[in-house]
Amino acid sequence: MLRQRFIMLMIIAGCTLVLSSCTGNYKIDGVVETMGYEGRELSLVEFLPFRITRIDSCMVKGGRFQMKGKADTTRLVFLCKDNRPIIPVYIEKGHAKISLLPTEMTVSGTPQNDLFYSFLKKKIEFDNRYEDMSQKRMSMIRSGAGFDNLGMDAIQDSLRIIVDECEEMICSFMAENYEEPAAVGVFMMLSGDPSNEMPRYLRKILDAAPEEFLSQSFVSGYIDRMGYQRH
Repeated sequence: MLRQRFIMLMIIAGCTLVLSSCTGNYKIDGVVETMGYEGRELSLVEFLPFRITRIDSCMVKGGRFQMKGKADTTRLVFLCKDNRPIIPVYIEKGHAKISLLPTEMTVSGTPQNDLFYSFLKKKIEFDNRYEDMSQKRMSMIRSGAGFDNLGMDAIQDSLRIIVDECEEMICSFMAENYEEPAAVGVFMMLSGDPSNEMPRYLRKILDAAPEEFLSQSFVSGYIDRMGYQRH
């Protein structure tokens, strides 16, 4: 769900990131164990304001694919099939590995991809815990056990603890990685809610952020839209 929301946000916003320079070459090796990919073309696409740029492309053969080229800057792009985004990828110097599996889709092997997907893995774990507890709450309500205030209070306390722990993880990650391009990608993903109310953890992130992070095009656009002012 997070990955899908992030993809839609990038396409709708059409934003570009000011990322670090990294003169060198990139290489991507991919493994596909999902139906519908064999013999199909995959491409790396960059979504910029008013422009969509195809960076590289290849065919899937025997469940594998490979791309390589110059990496003059660290760029956030998307791996696409039939012009449809599948998964975000940082093009950067080094050898990245993409896994398209029935259970998960990940990118690893280079600094920004490792950073971004390590965060995503932790966030998904919290989301799954919250969903499991929410399902337990609904089961109690359907069975009539929801009228047991003690049991329902325990569930509500557990949900609040999960939310608090998740927000603490998010803020800690951002505090440690403000200078990394992956941090801007994470912020884009987290701020994809169209609500006009800024979540408390995003305000905390912005309150503690250095000016360089706040000046990133997407971050500054979000600040303007939300009317945020640092206290």
